[in-house]
Amino acid sequence: MGSSYFLDSDVILDYLLRREPFNLPAREIFGFAFNKEIQIYFSSLTVANIHYLLRKQYGNDIALDKISELLSFCKILPVSEREIFAAMKSGFSDFEDAIQHFTAIQNPEIEGIITRNLADYRKSQIPVFTPEVFLSTFK
Repeated sequence: MGSSYFLDSDVILDYLLRREPFNLPAREIFGFAFNKEIQIYFSSLTVANIHYLLRKQYGNDIALDKISELLSFCKILPVSEREIFAAMKSGFSDFEDAIQHFTAIQNPEIEGIITRNLADYRKSQIPVFTPEVFLSTFK
């Protein structure tokens, strides 16, 4: 297994909801993970958020199937009190993204966060990439 990266929910939703044109780089990133070239992590908070949005679009059974498929080759990091309190004190402009950040940095293997929303991660303690920048550096 190669490098490990944390995915923000926007990239996961781009892939699962096939949001044009963002789904293309997202699909490529998930392809690397599926082929075990990288390890993808996301937070337990993300799982709940994706389920909520997928259920609205596809219904509960399909939403759970899509999440199950992701979990066959991606890993979940827990959100605990520590991440919540760190996010509250962090000065991040977006509270949810602060939680994501502190969840990502709990695992020292994670080399960066991949998101379309760089602005909310200005205070990140690890590198942050857009999907396109990540793909240009990874290939």
